[in-house]
Amino acid sequence: MATITFPVPSTTTSRFAVAAECVPPGLADLLRRSKPAPFQAHIAGRLGSSQLQVTREDLRCLRWDPGRVKAARPEDRQAARAFNDATEFAVVTAFAPVTDQPRGVQVARSAAYAIAEAVGGIAADLVTGHILSPSTTERTRFVLADHWLGDVLPPYRANGHCTAAEPELDPEGVNGCACVRLRTRGLRRFGLPEIEINDVACPHDLAALNVLRTTARRLLTDHWAWLATGPAARTRTIPADLDLAQSDFNDFWGTTRRVHITPPAPFRVGLSMQTPRLLTVAPPADFDGTVNDWLWSDTLPLGMYDVLESPADPLPTAA
Repeated sequence: MATITFPVPSTTTSRFAVAAECVPPGLADLLRRSKPAPFQAHIAGRLGSSQLQVTREDLRCLRWDPGRVKAARPEDRQAARAFNDATEFAVVTAFAPVTDQPRGVQVARSAAYAIAEAVGGIAADLVTGHILSPSTTERTRFVLADHWLGDVLPPYRANGHCTAAEPELDPEGVNGCACVRLRTRGLRRFGLPEIEINDVACPHDLAALNVLRTTARRLLTDHWAWLATGPAARTRTIPADLDLAQSDFNDFWGTTRRVHITPPAPFRVGLSMQTPRLLTVAPPADFDGTVNDWLWSDTLPLGMYDVLESPADPLPTAA
């Protein structure tokens, strides 16, 4: 059986930033005085340690570019422009053991939300490079769909430049182009390589995105189970073929309340190592066809062809 071996870091770093017209000094005291919220006790206990550093920065000392932070959703574009133009920032850094995840990054993001609310600022995730939704409170339950992956669709039809046929109108349209490449930005903070899927035709972009999301959720579930065994090794070996199911897709969203017309069948993806920090997701080795043939077939569970946002019921709110 083919396998993949990748390095597992002992610690990971995650960073969030808050842009505001005026970021006051004494951010640690500001957090301690902020109104009660999920993870408040964790924030107070970690402040000042490597697991939760809060600093005030301006354009003279930045080692990152605010202009690289983008809007993941159209409704966030105005906030992204304001963030790009800002000159003062609060930066929250979490440098924590990989075994402390996801709690470590949840605490850090909760601190960023609290600062944003206190100063009327705009929060962003510097790992994904995306603006965070305004007026959000970090929920206590970890849900990967809560903007942890930087998982967004590219412009459909390559911003109008792609003229390949639609599969419904022309059978050759199934493989009419190879415009789409999707890559996660966020798995590394949990001690995993990022994953990507390549050579996807424009009409199959959503199915490809959901394959990536489902694969990420399964990899993360298995990774945390492995870490719970207290392994001494700093590398991990996994099968190159990964069996996925509808439950993995549901787990990504944090919901189990989807309605199925027929019982969903498991499906398999093939993983290969592009670099030690990047894996490629593709059809399994025994699939006779292209990645687009695979995405267009009836192999995938229901919902993966049409669900972009949280399916079925709303995700639960924070306690």
